[in-house]
Amino acid sequence: MRAQRHSYDLAEVFEQIFSAAPWPMLMLGEDGEVLGASDEYGHGEIASDLPLRARAAHYLASLRGSPPWSAPQEADSVRMLPSGVQAHERLFLRRTPWGASLVVVDQTDLRQLQTSDLQTARLAALGFMVAGVCHEITNPLTSLHSIVQILRSEKQPSRELLDKGFDNIAVNVKRILDISRRLVKFSRVGDEPRYGLSVDEAIEEALYVLRQDDLLRDVELQYRRDAGLKVFGNTGQIREIFLNLFVNAAQAMAGRGTLSIETREAGPMVEVLVGDTGPGVPAEAVGRIFEPFFTTKSSMHGTGLGLAISTEIAHEHGGSITLRHTGSQGATFCVALPRERS
Repeated sequence: MRAQRHSYDLAEVFEQIFSAAPWPMLMLGEDGEVLGASDEYGHGEIASDLPLRARAAHYLASLRGSPPWSAPQEADSVRMLPSGVQAHERLFLRRTPWGASLVVVDQTDLRQLQTSDLQTARLAALGFMVAGVCHEITNPLTSLHSIVQILRSEKQPSRELLDKGFDNIAVNVKRILDISRRLVKFSRVGDEPRYGLSVDEAIEEALYVLRQDDLLRDVELQYRRDAGLKVFGNTGQIREIFLNLFVNAAQAMAGRGTLSIETREAGPMVEVLVGDTGPGVPAEAVGRIFEPFFTTKSSMHGTGLGLAISTEIAHEHGGSITLRHTGSQGATFCVALPRERS
């Protein structure tokens, strides 16, 4: 009689809880057994879907650990509806006197809206990028067209004119190829394997590449390192981040000044501070320096893609690049990257 009374009381409690719940809900025992489901009480029904009790095993598999759960948790669940539509649901597990309650919040429409917004943003970014590419290659193409017209107009062009013409052609073709290569890098971010790597080694490799071009010949280097720091990523892509920042710094100082680099631990992240003693970032450019094709340099020294590529790489690695300081004494950027996973 006592067991029957307890069962009756529990059913009454469930009815009261389910009637107040705005979402589908499961009541679970200490062993994970389904004690009750809101759709069995006429609440929280989902049209054209399997009963909640039949979906319980899928939901429990999405949770961390096994019953009895000692702490509340949240988890995401993705499953296929009988209609063939993919359902995205958020699970909320909370402790109760008899075990746990599991609330199921349908986020399918929200995910579809987010996907739609993301696609719209990507199309807008693509349009912006195409416009930027057209703008960037117009100048070198115009220059190429002009020199070709000049050479064709001369029946017997002098050696000096030919040399100048070929030099002009070479410079502008190189610029177009540089834009093309950087766009390819921009589109392929995230495709390479990742692993634990020394952040100092990536920095040293970038500095080595830079020294081959004499960009650091008259630049003083101040390097403060927290030895042994490792990040999780791809060596080539991480090196690309630092190479772009170092090139920007060297060009900002016109090849003369001090390049400062500092590595340090910052909780789950590794931070790399890159500073220069150039003129700093103009106030009107601060809000745009991370945009593709935006540059404060002359057309012969920048495509406006280096910082955009570096930022995209950092984001794909779960990190960021921020402008920490700018002024008449120079600029300092901070690269934050996730530490190597243990």
